[in-house]
Amino acid sequence: VRSETDGLLPQFDTNQPLVFFVNGKKVTDDGPDPECTLLVYLREKLRLCGTKLGCAEGGCGACTVMVSK
Repeated sequence: VRSETDGLLPQFDTNQPLVFFVNGKKVTDDGPDPECTLLVYLREKLRLCGTKLGCAEGGCGACTVMVSK
């Protein structure tokens, strides 16, 4: 049985570290969970509690984060 999204989503290699910057500081996660949301990662792993879970649908804007290059 194939899903409608088979082949449409990029493959995520959990053997590779996840490296990104938050508030100018480098963050490296050697064992990222591909099912972890950005909101959960920021709040639970990095202890940054400014982002909130409001409506759980993205409509209210409480979970908004700024992403830049």
